[in-house]
Amino acid sequence: MSSQTEQPKPVISRATRLTLLCRGATLANRQSRLSSDDPLLPGEQARLRALALQLRPFFPVFCAPERAAAETAAVFSGDAASCPALRDLDYGRWANRTITDIAQQSPDDLQDWRTDPASSPHGGEPFLAAQARASVWLESLHSTGGNTLAVTHAIVLKLLFLHVIDAPLTSLWRIDVEPLAMLTLTSDGRRWALRSFGTQLAAGSPPGEEPLG
Repeated sequence: MSSQTEQPKPVISRATRLTLLCRGATLANRQSRLSSDDPLLPGEQARLRALALQLRPFFPVFCAPERAAAETAAVFSGDAASCPALRDLDYGRWANRTITDIAQQSPDDLQDWRTDPASSPHGGEPFLAAQARASVWLESLHSTGGNTLAVTHAIVLKLLFLHVIDAPLTSLWRIDVEPLAMLTLTSDGRRWALRSFGTQLAAGSPPGEEPLG
């Protein structure tokens, strides 16, 4: 019998690549309005088809439950799975209001919202809570393997980016995210690493930015 202590064999994990795609533009983008329910703007389907031609096929495909996210994901897969963890922020009493209107009517509440990630002056979901539920979902995917796509909203994409790079939540106001922007991550089975972050569509200007972008 060998006197040498046997070394444990290394665990081989499946490499996972995850692309988080900001759903296509809506009327709320143009109006800087806090809304999750709008459909995609006319013309976004063509932009999405052009984007899909530039990318490798994805499997599986997840999407936030809101209409614009589902419409975006449908271009990449006819069998996209609705994922509640990717849903947009609950804006409470501020839903369907513009940032300009909120700034005029409730400037102190807006300032509190921007500086304290645990606050919810609108009565909805704090940024801290939204990041927590999205991050739990993200951390569950380490051993998924393959090339996964998740269509979500700009604010969720920002929150997950800050989670991966371990940056403070107040930094989200320093990040601009346009419709169809992508955050690509890779995992070795233990941790996520940033691969790329930006807009991948080669031609055409985005019709509008996220209100929180």
